Amino acid sequence: MSQVLEMKFDTANGKTITISVNDPKPGLTGAEISNVMQTIMDQDVFHHEGNALIGKNQARIVERNITEITLA
Repeated sequence: MSQVLEMKFDTANGKTITISVNDPKPGLTGAEISNVMQTIMDQDVFHHEGNALIGKNQARIVERNITEITLA
């Protein structure tokens, strides 16, 4: 099973962007993720169309099952 942590941020121009992290550490808490998101905003490294990240919108872990199929 493949997992991706999706962190969604609000931008200064009213849009939402997503930063994704593949295979996040198991057992992450909401508080840990919130702290990371705050650090990302505080460091002001990421921008969308020149606009800063100004708010935490949502965080979620998306799981995906992959089944390999043998071709005949």
